[in-house]
Amino acid sequence: MKGLEMTFLLALCSVAGSLALGTFLGITRYLKIPIFSLVVTAYIESVRSIPLILFLFFIHFGFLPYVIGAQSSFFTSSCLALIVFTSAYVAEIIRGGLGSIEKEHIDAATSLGLTQRQRLQYIILPIAFQRMMPALVSQFIALIKDTSLASTIGLIELTRAGEIIYEKTYHEFEVLIFIAFIYFVICFSLSRFSKILEAKPYLTAESQKTCFQQ
Repeated sequence: MKGLEMTFLLALCSVAGSLALGTFLGITRYLKIPIFSLVVTAYIESVRSIPLILFLFFIHFGFLPYVIGAQSSFFTSSCLALIVFTSAYVAEIIRGGLGSIEKEHIDAATSLGLTQRQRLQYIILPIAFQRMMPALVSQFIALIKDTSLASTIGLIELTRAGEIIYEKTYHEFEVLIFIAFIYFVICFSLSRFSKILEAKPYLTAESQKTCFQQ
């Protein structure tokens, strides 16, 4: 249960961090801001070309000790590595979703006098996020499963806790089946939750009212 708690905490922090950073990177690339867009593109392409396990080792044993001058905690290193790695994939999902918005929506918002920020906040992002929901959920499900790689640098999460138990009890089959069942429940529940979000309208009456008031 302590391992499961650590997995939940690591997944929650990583999902929140990668969604925030990935959204910022995706919007920056979508808007094609000079220089910044090139830097973001280089970051995304570089991260996507490197395995996650290498990020874990590099951040824990190389980057953080060099920056802070001391060894960081297993959790901090794992969380940072997962955020940096996943945000690159989230950014591409965000950029693709924003690029899928029909020109008619943008032209209609422009004709109403909305600024670029208002168009992005009230029109483009709500529609895009609903379209991106399946891809985002799939990416976050993969992230939850990838938390098991944190055990390679010493973090005792769900998978590593299971290994410790079956090394002492020699009940490998039962422990591994139980761990697999827990991962299935978590990921399947997240998948079903995404179906509920997909069914909701992307522009609610409240968001439209707020948009016109501003």
